Amino acid sequence: MPTVHAKTLQRAAEIVGGEQQLALHLKVTPSHLALWIQGIEQPPGDIFLKAVDLVVDNDVLSKLPSAARLPAEDNSP
Repeated sequence: MPTVHAKTLQRAAEIVGGEQQLALHLKVTPSHLALWIQGIEQPPGDIFLKAVDLVVDNDVLSKLPSAARLPAEDNSP
């Protein structure tokens, strides 16, 4: 059964466009990331928390109305 670490890292990879992109984002080697996603090893706490932040930020933004996601235009003269 996948661990919470593996599930979170897999979701983060989906958000950023794949495992290669997530490895770059987290500044880790793709081989280490693969071990963590497969549940063979547990990621370091700081790396896991970066992935959690990525997932949470994405989930929060996806729930906002589209107008709230865009910066307001300044139409002042």
